Amino acid sequence: MKLKIFGKLTEIFNTDEYYFSLENNISIAELKLMLDKEFPRLKETTFLVAVDGLKADNNQLISDTSEIALLPPYSGG
Repeated sequence: MKLKIFGKLTEIFNTDEYYFSLENNISIAELKLMLDKEFPRLKETTFLVAVDGLKADNNQLISDTSEIALLPPYSGG
């Protein structure tokens, strides 16, 4: 599975794409826990998760075919 990483989050991952294997469907909350273990600095950061182009909540399930993006907080006008 590929995560697309944006903004300042690339400093934590040292890349704009992160690959990992996913054998079963997991929730966004489980994904965040997994990433927190691999990248401890992520715990100190606020970010949004988008699945297939739409903002996702922690209960949403993802599969190996989902397109996942990690987005830093944004504001606009």
